[in-house]
Amino acid sequence: MGKAGRKPLNNNHMRCIELMVYSDLLKGQIAEELNVRPETITAWQKREDFQEALRAEMNRGFSSMAVKARKKLEQLIDSSNPQVALAASREVLNKAGYQETQKIEQTVREINLEIID
Repeated sequence: MGKAGRKPLNNNHMRCIELMVYSDLLKGQIAEELNVRPETITAWQKREDFQEALRAEMNRGFSSMAVKARKKLEQLIDSSNPQVALAASREVLNKAGYQETQKIEQTVREINLEIID
């Protein structure tokens, strides 16, 4: 058993997490899919172990999306539109740690002070 005698997450919990991360279903629709009440999902969402599993699944999802995003940037670099190709190239270089040089111009004003005794 988990925390304070609580049972560990089961298949229904894990399916709920998958639906929350990868589908466009609302909580009520997920509840219907899992044959539970929406209040049950609300209770699950308050569980620390459920929250941890949800965060882990979201991280896996973002990692998968990052691979797709990198591939899309690679395609955009070869775009026939020069503005798109330049923007994609800049993004890749920035992500690789090659930040654009920033030029800062500073205007210095000379102040003449005359001290009168």
